[in-house]
Amino acid sequence: MLGITTNIRTAVTNDIPHIIGLAEMHYNLHFDDGKFDPLLCERYINSIMLDPDAIGIVIEDRNRIPFGYLSGVLDHMYLTNEPDAMTHNWFVHNPQGQYGNKNYGLEMLRAFEDWAKMRGARSIRLGITMKPKQKRVFDRVFKKLDYGVETVYYKKEVK
Repeated sequence: MLGITTNIRTAVTNDIPHIIGLAEMHYNLHFDDGKFDPLLCERYINSIMLDPDAIGIVIEDRNRIPFGYLSGVLDHMYLTNEPDAMTHNWFVHNPQGQYGNKNYGLEMLRAFEDWAKMRGARSIRLGITMKPKQKRVFDRVFKKLDYGVETVYYKKEVK
């Protein structure tokens, strides 16, 4: 689609209400255990913005309104002196392709990869929320991007 203008950038304070709205959409699409908490979400976003080893990335439309976000951190999860970069939350809202058919999620991932490389990360670990039928698609997409399965989390309700 011609005439669609988007931009990927680091999130700023004015983005917080938009990110909260996107995070709530993401939660409601993928989770049914509990209730989304906008105050907790705001606190999380603020902590990401203040942490020198974290980043919040948004993709915005021509009016500078975010329609997607990705957050992540540098972490020493394997107790080495070289950090690993890890995605936390990642979501794009592009209903009926109103922003075109580009894969904006992968564009944000590339921006995160660039940030991680500049910060000296030895690897990038990305997490995604998926339904069981989506696994084959995600496996194929991320294999093309040179990602391999390394850590798997299983979930158990404890209530």
